[in-house]
Amino acid sequence: MGFGEAVAKFYTGYFRFEGRASRSEYWWPFLMRAVINVGMLVAFIAMFVMTGAGDEPEGTFLTGFIGLLIAYLLFNLFNFIPTLAISVRRFHDLDQTGWLVLVFVLINAFFIVTVFAQLIWYALRGTDGPNQYGPDPLGFNPELFG
Repeated sequence: MGFGEAVAKFYTGYFRFEGRASRSEYWWPFLMRAVINVGMLVAFIAMFVMTGAGDEPEGTFLTGFIGLLIAYLLFNLFNFIPTLAISVRRFHDLDQTGWLVLVFVLINAFFIVTVFAQLIWYALRGTDGPNQYGPDPLGFNPELFG
């Protein structure tokens, strides 16, 4: 199965969770989604670099960023259900239950949440003054500057 046929089958099987999907039926749409997402990332980086260099009028970055963010979210939201459907059909081709897709989605969601939680936690300011683990690394230390 070629690229065009696989992508067409991907979208025509939008809500089809029964049956089987070959490797090419799964991987061609995966490649299409990956290329589009990388393209959006490249567009964001290019927009950021050009705006940071002062080549664009003020406000262009924010407008472009919001537009690109909306396009990214709509594209991935529109592709979420057919991605689940083709993943279930791919598992069926391996003689496995499609419910394993839900297990992997939940595991991935857990890791995404923990990464964001860690990023937020590591960005928070520490406790002011000494605590049970030692002196404040940002505070005045009379022993150093006494």
